[in-house]
Amino acid sequence: MSSLGKKNSYQIQKVMNNNVILAVDLKTNREMVLIGKGLGFGKKDRMIVSLDDNEIEKSFQTAQNKDMDDYVAMLSQRDEEVLDAIKDIILLAEKTFGKLNDHLLVVLTDHVEFAIKRIKMGMEIDNPFLQEIKVLYPQEYEIGIKGAEIIKKRLDIEISEDEIGFIALYLYSARQNKTIGETVKDTRLLREAVEIIEKALNYRIDPEGLDYIRLINHLNYTVTSARDKRSIKNPLLDTVSKRFKFSFEIARKIASHFEQNQNIKISEDAIGFMAIHIERIRQLAEMKD
Repeated sequence: MSSLGKKNSYQIQKVMNNNVILAVDLKTNREMVLIGKGLGFGKKDRMIVSLDDNEIEKSFQTAQNKDMDDYVAMLSQRDEEVLDAIKDIILLAEKTFGKLNDHLLVVLTDHVEFAIKRIKMGMEIDNPFLQEIKVLYPQEYEIGIKGAEIIKKRLDIEISEDEIGFIALYLYSARQNKTIGETVKDTRLLREAVEIIEKALNYRIDPEGLDYIRLINHLNYTVTSARDKRSIKNPLLDTVSKRFKFSFEIARKIASHFEQNQNIKISEDAIGFMAIHIERIRQLAEMKD
């Protein structure tokens, strides 16, 4: 038996579906979107209700979202069963990460609804950044795996590893308050850096291998440090630029790619550190020839 929580009185403004209502908290006079199992069932607009905190699984103030009218409309149009499954995934994620961006509920529900339609039509889509996602966003990916179990249990639909990767992208974006487009752009940038190395060395780096994991993490650290304007000192810069000339030139190409595509300026010291990682892979490629 669940323990009782604090009760608040609300006036319902709009019942969006069985589990989502738009209401005014009568104590604070703030308009809220409230989400919880059966919150809207049997309720009518303008009705005053007393709700236990334990009945409300997720809530947020409409004033926090300038485009709330559109947001509320989108919520009301989502498939309730899918919305419930996504709500459970988000609640699970928030136990690990804390509060996530409110828009995640709509955008992730949208994505999963579309994914389910594709699956039913036999049209699954590949995720070109799956390996990068696994390395860069491991916690989000683990929750994505659990999310796939929730979807299977609630909707009797089995989603692929590629879709788990997409869920992880959405979770990471919500953590960082970024759009999914921004996160995809960042992930693509790192994938393109790997491709520059592979093309220059005429060698495919094993995406499941430790060298790949080290490389992606270092490239991500390089980009993040440059964006945050963190100073990096490389005492080996002169030695690296002379001893590993080929790898240093590849690192320069990557730095140029970062600057041209996302206006990220990479310092000479950081280029030197990238060259060390590239040289390790170059030597590995030579050994396997």
